[in-house]
Amino acid sequence: MPDLWSAVFHIAVALLIAVVGYVLGRAIRHILDSFFRRTGLNDWFRSFNIGRALLRSGYTAGEFFGSVAAWVVYIVFFLLALAYIALNLGYQDSYALILSILYTYVYGFVKFFIISIFGFILVDGFVEYIYKGALSKSEVVVGVVAEYVRIILYLVVITFALEQGGINVTTLSSMLTPITWALAAALVAVLVAESVKKK
Repeated sequence: MPDLWSAVFHIAVALLIAVVGYVLGRAIRHILDSFFRRTGLNDWFRSFNIGRALLRSGYTAGEFFGSVAAWVVYIVFFLLALAYIALNLGYQDSYALILSILYTYVYGFVKFFIISIFGFILVDGFVEYIYKGALSKSEVVVGVVAEYVRIILYLVVITFALEQGGINVTTLSSMLTPITWALAAALVAVLVAESVKKK
């Protein structure tokens, strides 16, 4: 009987941990949504590709980031609840596995997500600078160069973010090499065609 009551107690504590995570996740989602809306970050994100893509999918930046943060909190607290049960009921292997999942996948995803968002923003800002005529006064050439640079830098950001998130990107890097050369060849072809038109 004492073992039964102990198990019931630990399960109740685990449920409490999950409930706290759910409440905290909803609060964080509401806080982020309100913060983005009141500070004008929703409008600021619309000046970038990622913000416009979110709008097309039906989300403002605040709603999107709030939802992502909420789901991360839900998953973290759910895994913590499972880890608590496994630890206190004597399932050490399960406890170690859950902590490994928490660190490897959840923490890895958070790093990947943050690096990707900041990277995409920096890339879009740099490409907008190119569009203002920093490299050329020819609108066609500037457009081609800018989009080429955008794609290449997006690939670099994704590769770096995946690597920081704990994913082996050796295969991905080898796949990106021919893609990069193909894009470079396409860029050269367009520039040559443009120069021939001017003659």
